[in-house]
Amino acid sequence: MDAKTATLATATAALAAGPALAGQSLASPEAPAIPVAASYAELLEPMPNAMERLQLSDAQAAERPAALIPVQWAAHHHHHHHTRRWYLSHGYMWSGGAWIVRPRAHHHHHHNHDHN
Repeated sequence: MDAKTATLATATAALAAGPALAGQSLASPEAPAIPVAASYAELLEPMPNAMERLQLSDAQAAERPAALIPVQWAAHHHHHHHTRRWYLSHGYMWSGGAWIVRPRAHHHHHHNHDHN
């Protein structure tokens, strides 16, 4: 989770618990500085003491140790090997050790008009 996503999630959480934190001190160790929102409507409500809450949230984040996030990664490359018949039927030709797209034949049509 990058910093922007974490900040957005934290802000969303803060908006949700705004009424729940009204009676609590901002320095309470068990309460997050920015509570979790329970609905989209709560996200639109103004948050009291927003600057203090953001500063407290930043301080709480700075106190937590850095953590590595494991990710899933696989080095797999899937490559199709086509046959000569496939290349020839799909407009390719063999040239100089590689398959290239066959040039299209240009059809030039003449209109002969007799103006007698």
